[in-house]
Amino acid sequence: MKKSTKQRNRAQALSVCVEMDKASKLAVDKNLTAVQARKILAEMVEFSTGEKLTSYTPETWIAEWLKNKAGGASEGTLVRYKQVTRDFLEHLGGRAKASLASITPGDIIGFRDRLRAEGRAVSTCNMVVKKILSVPFEQARRLGYILSNPCHGVDLLRDRAEARKGAKEPFTAAEVSALVESAEGDWRGAILIAATTGLRLGDIADLSWGQLDFTEKLIRVEETKKTGASVTLPLHSDLESWLSSRPRGIGKAPLLPSLRGVRVGGCNGLSQQFRAIMEKAGVVAKVVEAKGGAGRSRITKGFHSLRHSFVSALANAGVHADIRQKLAGHSDERVHQNYTHHEIETLRGAVSKIPSLRTKKSKP
Repeated sequence: MKKSTKQRNRAQALSVCVEMDKASKLAVDKNLTAVQARKILAEMVEFSTGEKLTSYTPETWIAEWLKNKAGGASEGTLVRYKQVTRDFLEHLGGRAKASLASITPGDIIGFRDRLRAEGRAVSTCNMVVKKILSVPFEQARRLGYILSNPCHGVDLLRDRAEARKGAKEPFTAAEVSALVESAEGDWRGAILIAATTGLRLGDIADLSWGQLDFTEKLIRVEETKKTGASVTLPLHSDLESWLSSRPRGIGKAPLLPSLRGVRVGGCNGLSQQFRAIMEKAGVVAKVVEAKGGAGRSRITKGFHSLRHSFVSALANAGVHADIRQKLAGHSDERVHQNYTHHEIETLRGAVSKIPSLRTKKSKP
């Protein structure tokens, strides 16, 4: 087999050949270890370019990284780094002396799952991966010692019990009716739109009169804020009735002018305004405290619950899951969907199954 040394000087070319021959003989005898191969390669690179080829194992790299961190990290942080990296190297066993580049996401996942099996909290396991182990590997990647950070290929664990505990709950039909009756002006329209189309608050606040098709009785949103999806939604009879009572605008005139341009979050945002309507309607939501007293508490019902109520109402009316998904815009595809006449009629029939949200005595 012929292989060029890429050298112009005969003596240098001969030296490279000697190192290549040494490695090949070890390989033929099945004695070429990873350590020997790295050593031979390092000698060849140094001879060829004059540059020393630095080669690390997880053990040597973490030791050097901790040494550098000692000058900048706080004492508490440094202790935490030392504990986690020590446990990780112990988990690797003999592979702690292998090449740093040999560490894979599988090694990280195995360590994370071991911590979880030992009873560590989900949040602790996630912190170990993303906030501690990822740091030395990312530094090694930036310096060119490894091609990729193995921690980046590891997904966060989810505490399913905690997620269910703090998940948004739908409003009951009676609660939705109470919200509609307690709201006034643009807010009444916003609640009706959410409860009969499933649109999110930000998309509702940005609606213009030009997005309504009164001939076909449709609402069209070209690009929703969260997913970028295009949705075409039939008008429910309750929403039609409310719209007929409003001064009609044209083009880009805001459908709900008092809501347009107002932030959704914040102390004076739209979500907070909606909570005041909930209180007025006597709708109570549970408050879920953050685990361990850290972070923000969450409420189980808010404006987004109207989206849940919309989908639940469709399900209770026997609407097929595919139709519910299409109406809710739950799709990963960021493309505009062109509905056929048949599809629109199917969707219209589904929305018409949602019972009226208004009491007989109430006005639009």
